Formats: sequence, structure tokens, C-alpha cells
Amino acid sequence: MFKKLFAKLRGKKEYPNRFLKFYHLHHDRLIEERRGSYAERKKTGICVRCKKPSLSGIVFCEYHQSRQKEYNAKARGKL
Repeated sequence: MFKKLFAKLRGKKEYPNRFLKFYHLHHDRLIEERRGSYAERKKTGICVRCKKPSLSGIVFCEYHQSRQKEYNAKARGKL
């Protein structure tokens, strides 16, 4: 009880686990790395979900493009 009260007074946040703490403390850097990685793979023609060559004009390989089509159809209620 006192631990939470003192944490509020000091302005420290308590996190339920160390992974969430790391994520919240490094959020900006992680987002920047992910965006950079995505852009780099897209530019070089590599699938953004695996390391296979992507289809022309698409960011996915043949396998992931078919999975994406299934996902989209399901999400749009066409299956």
C-alpha cells in the first residue's frame, strides 16, 4: 500500500513486468527502428514479414500475399 503511494508521490510509474517497462521507456526508438526496417525492406524488394523476395509492386512475398488476401476477406466478411 505504501509502496504505491510513495511511487505516486515521486512520480514513478510501476509496470506489471519488465517487458512493458522496457517498451514504455524505449517506445520512440523502437518505433523508429521498425519504420526504418520496413522502409529498407520495401525499397530493396524483400518481403516485410520474411526474407524472401517480394512480388513486384507489393511488399509481401507470394506466401504472405495469399495470407493477407485471406485475412482481408475474413475481416471484410466475404468468407
